[in-house]
Amino acid sequence: MPSVPVRRNRGCHNAPAQTSHVRTFAARGSTGRGLPGFRHMFTRRRLLTVLLYVAAASAAGVQSAAAAEPLPLHTTLGAERVRLPGGEHMGLVGGSALFGIGADWWLGPAIYGAATGSRGGLFVGGVQVLRRWSVGDRWWLNASAYAGGGGGASVPVGGGLMLRPEVALLRDLGPYSVGVSVSHVRFPSGDVRSSQLGLLWAWDGEFRPFDATRPAAGRSAGGKRSGLGFDLIAGTVTRYRFTGTPRRHIGLVGARIERADGPWRWGIDAAAAARGDAAGYMEILATLGHDWSLGADPRSAPRVGVRTAVGFGGGGAVPTDGGALGKVAAGIAWPLGGGFTVGAEAGWLRALDSPLRGRITQLWLAMDLEPARGAPSGGSTRTEWSATLQHIARAERVDGTRSDLQTMGLKLNRYVSPSLYLSAQAHSAFAGGAGAYSVGLVGAGLATARSTGSWQFGAEALIGAAGGGGVVTGGGAIVQTLAWAGWRTGPDAQWRLGLGGVRSTSGDLSSPMAELTWSHAFAL
Repeated sequence: MPSVPVRRNRGCHNAPAQTSHVRTFAARGSTGRGLPGFRHMFTRRRLLTVLLYVAAASAAGVQSAAAAEPLPLHTTLGAERVRLPGGEHMGLVGGSALFGIGADWWLGPAIYGAATGSRGGLFVGGVQVLRRWSVGDRWWLNASAYAGGGGGASVPVGGGLMLRPEVALLRDLGPYSVGVSVSHVRFPSGDVRSSQLGLLWAWDGEFRPFDATRPAAGRSAGGKRSGLGFDLIAGTVTRYRFTGTPRRHIGLVGARIERADGPWRWGIDAAAAARGDAAGYMEILATLGHDWSLGADPRSAPRVGVRTAVGFGGGGAVPTDGGALGKVAAGIAWPLGGGFTVGAEAGWLRALDSPLRGRITQLWLAMDLEPARGAPSGGSTRTEWSATLQHIARAERVDGTRSDLQTMGLKLNRYVSPSLYLSAQAHSAFAGGAGAYSVGLVGAGLATARSTGSWQFGAEALIGAAGGGGVVTGGGAIVQTLAWAGWRTGPDAQWRLGLGGVRSTSGDLSSPMAELTWSHAFAL
C-alpha cells in the first residue's frame, strides 16, 4: 500500500490521513456492493494475524478441560520508545496475559497504547505467542511474536495491522521477573517501522477453571478464586465535564473488572466515548480503591469509598497529548441482592502531560463473579471466551465514500440461565484503511440448548461506543445485532458464523456485517 502524507491532528482518531488509505483499499478490492464476505481478509499480509488470533482463543483449551486443572498464566508489562516518521518519538506501554500451552510455549491476548509524546489515543489489541528458555540460574530468554489491530492519534498505521517480534532477557526475582527487551514495531500498510530497546516486568500465576460440562460447587481447589481471580464485573456510564474555554461535555460507556482484598479493591477500567462529538476517544486505566461498610454485615450493607486510577487515553479530539491520565473519585455502593450492586461516583480527571482537566460523574451496575467473602459458595457458571473476526461492509467514511473494513476482537459471554447470556466485547480494525477504528460493546444474547448434537444457534443485541479510522459514527454510540450458528468441535469448543448489522445512533454508519468466531467455554 503506498505511503500517503499524514496531517498531524493530536488526539483525534477520526484523522483525515486515514481517508487516503480508505480510497486505496476501495480502489483495489472493495466493490461496495452487498456483503462480499471474508475474501479480502486472507491476503498474505494478514494470514499470520488470522491464524494467531484463532489459536489464541483456543489456547486455554489445549490442556484437558475435563480435568479442570489450573493453567499456568504468564503476565507481562513493558515499556519502550518507538520512533515515528519524521524523527518523532512515542512512549509505548504494553501488557499481556499468556496461557501456558505446554513445552514452555505461551499464547494469549495483549494490548499496547501510547503513554508519552504527543500521540495519546493510540491503542492496538491483538494476540502474542511466546517461547521461553532457561539460560542459567534464575535467568530466562523469551522470544515472542505479536499481531494486532488498532491505531489512533493520526499515527500513520494504514489499515491498522501491527506486527511486533520481541526478544527479552529476564532475571527471576521470586514473585516476579524483570529484564530488557529488543523489539521491532511495524504497521505493514502504514509508515511506522521502528526497532528499539525496552524494559519488561513479568510475573507468573494460574488460571483456575472448572469443567464447563460438569456441575461444580464452591471455589476451586484450596478455596482460591477461579478464572483470573477477579470478583466482579461492572458496566459503567460516565460523564466528563472539561474545564477551560470552551467548556465541553462528553459521555462514555465502559466496563470495569475488580478484585477485593479486605477493604482494598483493585482492577482495570476501560471506556469509550458515546456522546459529545468525541467519537474515537478511548481510555484504559488501572484502579485502586478503599471501601468502608456502613453496616454490620458487609455483604448487604451500603459502602462508601474512594478510588484512584492511572492509565492512558485519547482520541476524539480530546487533548491528552502523550495519553497519560489520572483520576480520583469518591462514591457509594448499594447491594441489590442476588449478586448485583449499584453505585455512583463523583471526582476529578486530569491529563498528566497536558492542561486537560475535568469533573467526573459515574453510575455503575456490577455483577459478582465470585461468592462474596463469608457467603455460601455457589455453583459454577458457564463462561465463554471467544476470538472473533468481523467484516463490515459499506462503512460510511468522513470523505463521503463507503468501503469495507475488517476488525479483530475478543468476547466474554457469561450465562445467567441455560439459554440467556450477558456479553462484553472489544474490537479493533486491522484492515480496510480504517486503522484506529475501535468498538466496545455490552449486551445480551439467547442460545439454544447445548445438546449432544453438533449444532447450536443464537442471537444477540448489543450497545456501545465506536469511532476512529475515518468511520462516521456521530457521537460514537452504536447498536449491533447478530444471529449466529455454531458448530461444536469438542465438549467446550465451537466455531460460529454470524450475520447481522451495526448502526450508529447519531451518525451515518449503517452496515451489514459477517463474523467468524472461535469460542471456548469454562465454568468459573
